[in-house]
Amino acid sequence: MVTATTQRKPRSMATGDLLNIDNNAKTVKGAKLGIRTAIMYLAPSDVSGRNVCQFASDGCRAACLNTAGRGKFDMVQNARIRRTNRFFNERESFMARLVFEITRHVSEALRDGMIPAVRLNGTSDLPWERLKCERDGIEYASLMIAFPNVQFYDYTKVPVSRRNPASNYHLTFSLSESNDADALDALDAGYNVAAVFDIKSRGGNLPETFMGREVINADDSDVRFYDPKGVIVGLKAKGDARGDTTGFVR
Repeated sequence: MVTATTQRKPRSMATGDLLNIDNNAKTVKGAKLGIRTAIMYLAPSDVSGRNVCQFASDGCRAACLNTAGRGKFDMVQNARIRRTNRFFNERESFMARLVFEITRHVSEALRDGMIPAVRLNGTSDLPWERLKCERDGIEYASLMIAFPNVQFYDYTKVPVSRRNPASNYHLTFSLSESNDADALDALDAGYNVAAVFDIKSRGGNLPETFMGREVINADDSDVRFYDPKGVIVGLKAKGDARGDTTGFVR
């Protein structure tokens, strides 16, 4: 495993940037594993007027981390809406900018002795494996194919039968209050399933098993591609999710 040889502070997010570099409480924890994650936040569900979360449930919308941390500020929300509108209205320039930022992220991470990773669906659920891009004048079927040596990863509620990710795109299926059957299909297909649990006390423990599978603690870091296969990725309810009444939180 590559470890950090130079402890430089990651560059702050600048005006016009699409990717947020290690400015998330959980992705920062990945730095201890030698991972530097770039994550993109769009306006979730249909907040922008365009739906980027086709399979979002009522519980998912209510518990969304879109307003967590800096997300509670209007400035941040407006930036996410502008970013989302740009994705739909200016796709070519959006993808060109994204290619530029991933290239820069990889270069800076490797310079600092870190492993670069990219999470594009921080607050969205788009099928990035089907979205074309251009890099160095060559068109690719997806960003994953354009950057074969970069690890991409995301959570998704899209049934896994509809996904066909490249080998460097790790997906964790996300359980809601209404997709148990899809979650079981995902487990049978070899995917892990993320589930949010109602743990009242700060030091409370996640269940040992759920849906007949081992539960691992996913709050330690966001590095899902290091998880063992065939497990439940356990998360403790946070923020608005603590008051969930839909069944989203188990």
